[in-house]
Amino acid sequence: MKKKAWLLGFLGAGVLSLTLAQSAGAGFIQGTRVRTEHPSPFHVAVSPDGSTLAIANQSGHSVTFVDTKSRAVTGEVPVQVQPESSVFAHDGRTLYVCNAESDSVSVVDVGKKAVVKTIKVGDWPCSIKLSKDGSKAYVCCSGSMWNTVDIIDTANNSKVGEIKTTNYGPRDIAISPDGKTAAVILDTTGKINRGVDFVDLATGRVVEHRNIYQSANLRGVAYTPDGAYVLVTMEQPKNWLPVCEAENAQIFSNNLAVVETKAGGKVACMPLDEHNNYDGNPYGLAVDPGGKYVYIGIRSMHRVTILDLGKLIDIVASSTQEELDDMKNDLTLMVDYLVTRVNVGLGPSSVALSPDGKICYAANYFTNNISVIQTPVN
Repeated sequence: MKKKAWLLGFLGAGVLSLTLAQSAGAGFIQGTRVRTEHPSPFHVAVSPDGSTLAIANQSGHSVTFVDTKSRAVTGEVPVQVQPESSVFAHDGRTLYVCNAESDSVSVVDVGKKAVVKTIKVGDWPCSIKLSKDGSKAYVCCSGSMWNTVDIIDTANNSKVGEIKTTNYGPRDIAISPDGKTAAVILDTTGKINRGVDFVDLATGRVVEHRNIYQSANLRGVAYTPDGAYVLVTMEQPKNWLPVCEAENAQIFSNNLAVVETKAGGKVACMPLDEHNNYDGNPYGLAVDPGGKYVYIGIRSMHRVTILDLGKLIDIVASSTQEELDDMKNDLTLMVDYLVTRVNVGLGPSSVALSPDGKICYAANYFTNNISVIQTPVN
């Protein structure tokens, strides 16, 4: 009887979420939530064929596997301490998991649901991405006094080198669509102007550093499909009102940095806030493969914000750097590129898209579940 009452309550919550999302318009639907067995899902990854989710449970020190068709948990694999990111190999048979507190990467056999090797890396590995050909995995080691992106050879699963960044705290990395360049965001502790390193992957050298002025809490980075821009979730420290919010005795406004990838290109900090509607603590982001939408997990507001990428880029491309500098505090601007905001579980720290871009998954840190958002089919 007790189990039946819980099930009815869970289904009721799903229907309520569906109704709320539909009333927001824009054709976005929040679907059922997939419950994980361990607490604090911090990151969600989707297999290349879209059939499987890998959920890194930060406090559970494990990875949960979920079948995307049935939305059923298919396995749980213990890893090391505080997994914060993962990535599937291109064939979907292997998963690489960053264990932040253990300074290691677990190599998981997806079919066997078992760790087959553990690779020692630098301090606090928090993000991992594959090269375009899948032969290398790049691991951001974000310790406050650490400035490397470690390189793993995926053929023999061993560390083979490292990329030295221009400052401490590499937080996330994105690989360009042509596979030649990486963008590494540096969330350097105590630095007022944090920024992006552009790395030539053939040589492993930084070819340009670009400041994002008055930036803090850089969390996620992604290339646009044409490779012309990188997008970075960030916050701006403030010392004046009303263009800000107070959070944990600190004052921030919330932005998405849009950085031109050409040498010396423009850097825009586009507002995510509106008057009396703040997108506090933007975290992970994903860009749909068609280049139409951007999905951002808004951790403090428990929602996924969806932006029209074309309209956003049009503003940046048609404006001078001086005009863009004035826009970063304009709370009337968000309406020009906002598609909708979708309420999800508590504390979405990661979002990921299915390969066709039709489904967005959000990992909800505080409610121990995954929200499923159906995107428009155009």
